[in-house]
Amino acid sequence: MEQVTDAIGNPTALLVERIFWLGLGAFLGLAIITSLLRGLKEEKNKTTPVSPDQLENLAKKAIQQNSDSN
Repeated sequence: MEQVTDAIGNPTALLVERIFWLGLGAFLGLAIITSLLRGLKEEKNKTTPVSPDQLENLAKKAIQQNSDSN
Protein backbone atom coordinates (compact mmCIF):
# COMPACT_ATOMS: atom_id res chain seq x y z
CA MET A 1 0.00 0.00 0.00
CA GLU A 2 1.23 3.52 -0.85
CA GLN A 3 2.04 5.98 1.81
CA VAL A 4 0.06 9.19 1.93
CA THR A 5 3.16 11.31 1.32
CA ASP A 6 3.91 9.47 -1.94
CA ALA A 7 0.41 10.08 -3.27
CA ILE A 8 0.38 13.77 -2.36
CA GLY A 9 3.98 14.55 -3.34
CA ASN A 10 6.64 16.63 -1.73
CA PRO A 11 5.61 20.31 -1.88
CA THR A 12 9.22 21.48 -1.97
CA ALA A 13 10.04 19.21 -4.90
CA LEU A 14 6.93 20.38 -6.75
CA LEU A 15 7.91 24.00 -6.18
CA VAL A 16 11.44 23.41 -7.42
CA GLU A 17 10.11 21.58 -10.48
CA ARG A 18 7.67 24.39 -11.26
CA ILE A 19 10.40 27.02 -10.93
CA PHE A 20 12.65 24.97 -13.24
CA TRP A 21 9.99 24.64 -15.96
CA LEU A 22 9.01 28.31 -15.70
CA GLY A 23 12.65 29.32 -16.01
CA LEU A 24 13.17 27.05 -19.00
CA GLY A 25 10.03 28.42 -20.66
CA ALA A 26 11.14 31.99 -20.01
CA PHE A 27 14.57 31.27 -21.47
CA LEU A 28 13.17 29.69 -24.62
CA GLY A 29 10.56 32.44 -25.02
CA LEU A 30 13.22 35.11 -24.67
CA ALA A 31 15.45 33.32 -27.19
CA ILE A 32 12.61 33.20 -29.72
CA ILE A 33 11.71 36.87 -29.22
CA THR A 34 15.36 37.90 -29.49
CA SER A 35 15.85 35.97 -32.72
CA LEU A 36 12.69 37.47 -34.21
CA LEU A 37 13.78 40.99 -33.31
CA ARG A 38 17.26 40.36 -34.71
CA GLY A 39 15.74 39.04 -37.93
CA LEU A 40 13.57 42.13 -38.30
CA LYS A 41 16.54 44.37 -37.61
CA GLU A 42 18.72 42.62 -40.20
CA GLU A 43 15.88 42.72 -42.73
CA LYS A 44 16.02 46.52 -42.62
CA ASN A 45 19.76 46.49 -43.40
CA LYS A 46 19.55 44.47 -46.60
CA THR A 47 22.74 44.15 -48.58
CA THR A 48 23.07 43.39 -52.24
CA PRO A 49 24.69 40.07 -53.12
CA VAL A 50 28.09 40.26 -54.76
CA SER A 51 28.88 38.08 -57.75
CA PRO A 52 32.04 35.95 -57.81
CA ASP A 53 33.44 38.05 -60.66
CA GLN A 54 33.11 41.21 -58.60
CA LEU A 55 34.83 39.50 -55.68
CA GLU A 56 37.71 38.42 -57.89
CA ASN A 57 38.11 41.96 -59.25
CA LEU A 58 38.05 43.36 -55.72
CA ALA A 59 40.68 40.84 -54.61
CA LYS A 60 42.91 41.73 -57.59
CA LYS A 61 42.62 45.43 -56.75
CA ALA A 62 43.51 44.74 -53.12
CA ILE A 63 46.53 42.65 -54.14
CA GLN A 64 47.65 45.35 -56.53
CA GLN A 65 47.30 48.10 -53.92
CA ASN A 66 49.14 45.98 -51.39
CA SER A 67 52.02 45.31 -53.79
CA ASP A 68 52.15 49.03 -54.75
CA SER A 69 52.46 50.09 -51.11
CA ASN A 70 55.34 47.66 -50.46
